[in-house]
Order: sequence, then C-alpha cells, then structure tokens
Amino acid sequence: MGKLRGQNSRPPDAAAAASLLQSCGRAGDLRRGRALHAHLLLSGAVAASTFLSNHLITMYSHCADAASAVRVFGAVPRPNLVSWTTLVAGLTQNSMHRDALAAFAAMRRADVAPTQFALSSAARAAAALAAPLPGAQLHCVGIRLGFDTELFVASNLADMYSKCGLLCEACRVFDQMPHKDAVAWTAMIDGYSKNGNLQAAVLAFRDLKCEGLIGADQHVFCSALSASGGLKDGWLGRSLHCCVIKAGFELETVVTNALLDMYAKSGDLEYASRVVKIDCGGWNVVSGTSLIDGYIEAGRVEEALETYTDLRRQGVEPNEFTFSSMIKGCAMQALLEQGTQLHAQVIKTSLISDSFVCSTLVDMYGKCGLISLSIQLFNEIGYQTGIAWNAVINVYAQHGHGWEAIQAFDRMTSSGIRPNHITFVSLLTACSHVGLVDEGLKYFYSMKDEYGIEPKEEHYSCVIDMYGRAGRLDEAEKFISEMPIKPNAHGWCSLLGACRMRGNKELGEIAAQNLMKLEPGNTGIHVSLSGIYASLGQWEDVKAVRKLMRDSRIKKLPGFSWVDANKKIHVFGSEDWSHPQKEQIYKKLEELSERIKEEGYVPDTISLPLNLDDSAKERLLRYHSERIAVAFALISMPATKPIIVKKNLRICADCHSALKFISKVESRDIIVRDNSRFHHFVEGRCSCGDYW
Repeated sequence: MGKLRGQNSRPPDAAAAASLLQSCGRAGDLRRGRALHAHLLLSGAVAASTFLSNHLITMYSHCADAASAVRVFGAVPRPNLVSWTTLVAGLTQNSMHRDALAAFAAMRRADVAPTQFALSSAARAAAALAAPLPGAQLHCVGIRLGFDTELFVASNLADMYSKCGLLCEACRVFDQMPHKDAVAWTAMIDGYSKNGNLQAAVLAFRDLKCEGLIGADQHVFCSALSASGGLKDGWLGRSLHCCVIKAGFELETVVTNALLDMYAKSGDLEYASRVVKIDCGGWNVVSGTSLIDGYIEAGRVEEALETYTDLRRQGVEPNEFTFSSMIKGCAMQALLEQGTQLHAQVIKTSLISDSFVCSTLVDMYGKCGLISLSIQLFNEIGYQTGIAWNAVINVYAQHGHGWEAIQAFDRMTSSGIRPNHITFVSLLTACSHVGLVDEGLKYFYSMKDEYGIEPKEEHYSCVIDMYGRAGRLDEAEKFISEMPIKPNAHGWCSLLGACRMRGNKELGEIAAQNLMKLEPGNTGIHVSLSGIYASLGQWEDVKAVRKLMRDSRIKKLPGFSWVDANKKIHVFGSEDWSHPQKEQIYKKLEELSERIKEEGYVPDTISLPLNLDDSAKERLLRYHSERIAVAFALISMPATKPIIVKKNLRICADCHSALKFISKVESRDIIVRDNSRFHHFVEGRCSCGDYW
C-alpha cells in the first residue's frame, strides 16, 4: 500500500517493538502483549507513533481482545488508512460484525478512501449478518473505487450476496470477475448449496474441476458433498469421494464428516459406516450425529440407538443435534422408555434450555400419547420458536384437540411468528379430525390471502379429508374438480375412506380408479372397495374384488398392534396366539367380552365385509390385534401405568366401541395410536367424540 504519513518519524526501537507485537499476535499471547503495551506506554513510544498503535490494534485483534483494540484506536490522534483498515478487519475477525460495519461507515465519513482489504472485511461482516442493504452499499463503494472486479473483493461480495439469498446478484459479481480462484468458486458452490440450488452447486463444482483448481481448497469438497447429499445422488457422491481421495483429503476430519453426511443423506448407510471405520480418530460428534440421523431417516431406529451407545462408549458427548435426531427416532416409533431416558440425559447435559431439543421432546411425548406432558414441556420453553409452535399444534391435531390447535395458532401469530407450510398442514389436520370444516376452510384460504403461502398438495389433501370426514362428499367432489392441481395419493385415499364410511359407491369407484394409477400396489384400495360393496350387500362385487386381488397376487396388509411392557415390545396380529402368555390373554379376552356386553356393548358386525353369520363375525372381531394387545397390557402392566397401544392400520368401528366399554369396566385409561391419530379411552368415552 506504500509508505503512509507518520511512519518515517517512528522511534528507532519501533521496528523491534512492532516485531514483538506481531509475535504476540501470532501466538495469541495476550498477557505478553499487554506487558509490552504497558512498557511502550511508559516510554511514550505509543503516543508518538501511529505505526505502533496500528500494530497494537492488530495484536489485540489476533488475541481476541477486540475491546482493547477499539480503545487503542480511540487513543490515536490522527488515525491513518492502516489504522482504519486494521480496526475494521479486527472487528470482523472477532465476529463484531455490526461494529465492523459502523467502523467502515465512520472511515468513509472521515473522508478516508478504503483499501480493498477494508472493503473485503466489511463485506464479510455484511455476509455474516446476512444484511443485503449494507452489502449492496459496499458493492457500490467497490465499483466507485474500481475494486469490484478484484479477486479478493469480488469473492467476498459474491459470498455476501449468496448468504443474503440473492443468488442472481452473486452470479453477476462472479461472472464479471476476470480471474477466479478456489475461494471464489467455493463461495459460489457454498451459496448455491445453502440456498437450495443443489444442481447448480454440482455444476459449479464440475466447472471448477475444468479450471484445474480442484486441489486448492478442501472447503470446496464440503460444499459439493453437501449438495450431493441434498440431491440424494449416491453415484455423484461416490465420484466426489474419488476426487477427495485423489486430492489427499480423505483423512481430514471436516471432509470425512461431509462424506459421511453425504452417504447418510443418500441412504447409503453401509458406505457411511465404512467412512467412519477408515479413521477411528475421526469419530466425533459431527460424524456420529450424521450417521445416527441417516439411520433415523431410513427408519432403522435400533441401529441409530446402537450408534448412539457406541458414541457414548468412546467418550464423545452428544450435542443438541444428536439428541434431536435420537428423540425424533423415538417419536417415529413411539419408543416412550428410550425417549424418557434421552430426556433425562438432555437435562443432565443442560441442553433442556435449547428450543430445538425441547421442541423434539414436545413432539416425542405427543407421539407417544402423553399429551399433558407434551404441553407442559412446551409451556416451559423459554423462547418458543416457529418449530416449537409447529410441534405443539401438530400434537393437538394428532390427539383430536381442534379448538386448542386453533388457539395455539392464534397465540403463535399474535406473538409475531409467521406460520409456514408445516403449520397449516397441522392446523388443517386438527380441523379435519374434529369436524371444524368452516374454520378449516377459513384457514386454508388465508394461507395465500394473508400469509402469501401457496397451498401445496398436502394442504389440498387436508381439505378433501375435511369434507370427507364430515360426510360432505358432494362438496369434496366439487373442490377436487376446481383444484389447480390434481389430488395426490393421500387426497384420493382420504376420499375413498370417506366413501367407505358413507357407502358412496359411485364416488368411491372414481377415487379407487385414480388411486390405482398413483399407487397400483396399495392393497387398501381393494379392501376399501370391498367394504363399500359389502355395506351395500353387493356380495358378487365383493367376490369380484377378491378374485382380482388373487389374480393380481395382491395381499391384504395384515393389521398389527404392539405395546411396550417390561422393557420389551410385544407385537400382536389378528387372531394371533403365538405369544407365550396366550392362555392368560385368551381368558382375559373372554372375561372382557362378557363384562362389556353386560354394560351394553353390541358388536358392530356390519363393519366386517364378510358374508358370514353374525356369530362368526363377532368371533373375528373379538380377536382383532388391538383387543389382544389391550388384554395383554391389562394382565401385564401395573394399574398406575397408562396402556398405550400402537396400530399400523386404522382402528375399526367395532374395536373403537369395545375399547370404550373396556376402559369403563376396567377403570383404566387406554390410548390407541392408529395410522391416523390418537384415541384416548377414559371411563367409557373417547377423546375423538366418535368423530374420526
């Protein structure tokens, strides 16, 4: 930058002092640096030398004592160009980004023309704050000074725009650079990746390879691997892995973590675990969490639990992301016991104050049936983020608390948090499960009108389900005909289920035909059609559907129910007598059958689509999997514990009626989670109010 005014008049020992200050800064030796500062103050050298003051600012910045750097700068009578540049760079380096931008603005007001180094530091501060307005102003300054095409400045400006989500502007800056280095390419690849433009990130990486700069920066690989994982492109990921090996970065911890994360997100968990074994020293909380999350996403919760245990055995402490993934896995399979153990560990590690972890606990307890504990945890969250609100609204929805979900939504919006797509799926589901059709429609149309959110397939499916559950099938049909997009499989499935409940043959056949096109292997289509024909007494049509299933080798999905008892999951099928306690279970079922009949239970044989006499139907209904699971729980679990049964299919009307009576005669709370929602049976009543 050339000689600056005041530097020629420095004391004879200034060069030696500057060298010592540089040494302290490089070593991060703050104690020695302060001692040297004190010596220079006593000798009067600092007051006489802007040169030494500048070195002191640099030393304090490198030692992470930005406050002292600012004080030294404030004592300089006439700060020069180096003083200002050093201050802006030091504040940015110490993550005092707002102060760095303020210092840059003060520099401009002092009529000091910034160097490219000051401009780059300010651009990095704007990038860290994701502040597009100051960033654009810095860009204008760069253009006026002719720095905008310089490699160092342009790279930081491109990075700033991408971190602000302004990819078009970032691309424009990048394209205007006459020369590009690995830093510039990394900024663009990372920008594309973080803004969700994954394909563009991959293409940029390929262009980088063509430039011959592939060995310049390991961070390029991390960004490209992140994009590959997001695309779930295993072939591309393996190609990148080859490049990593050629470049010699395979044992770099940050790259190893990125490789593992990429394989895990691509669903290639065997390769992911192989990456971990390459370098046992690289096994850390990031790699472990990536592997755990991959297992969770693949539904392999047992393997996730094993990986978590291995991680703890090797002395690696889990972080908030580890716990969130593990708790999410417990929520998916309603593993209450493991979930409560994780909750205890979260409290022990003081991560209970983390809003994200607490939100996953809210979700987990809700999905395990303990709604009161879920709400209690939500109320204890210090700062309730959008994720936390979405979790609690979804819990209300799954448990059939429609009005409570609406009240939570109103509290969420009044607190200044904007809802997103996920919020409205949960809210519409809540309205659907309790028959709040008009309220649900109001919220559906408010998505675009009030919040600028374009409804997606899942929101349209919720409305179809809402109309169907309420028996307003004509309105459902009209809504489908006016939709801007075609219903997805969930929408047609909801309509078909509603047609089965209402015995609407014509509309049911239309729904079935459309659903067969989308999911030809869905056995539930034929079962629902068969149920419609059976409810109308059209047994020839029932036979035809069953013949079609046999000819097409389509088998009905068997119903299963399971319950956690004595630290073990007990699974039951319909008329399943394989359990070691089968005799006690059978005896309890017979006893329950007699007792609930005395209370007024009448078997709902109409719900069974079989051409059999009522006594035969009654026997089949009595041994449905959920009833066997409840009978087992009654003889195996203490009266103080709630009975929580999980089921892979929708609970049938007869079992729903029977369980209400069982909860009454046994004076036990029974919770059933089917594939749609929760049912809480207490003292002869169900939380759904017989609307489900």
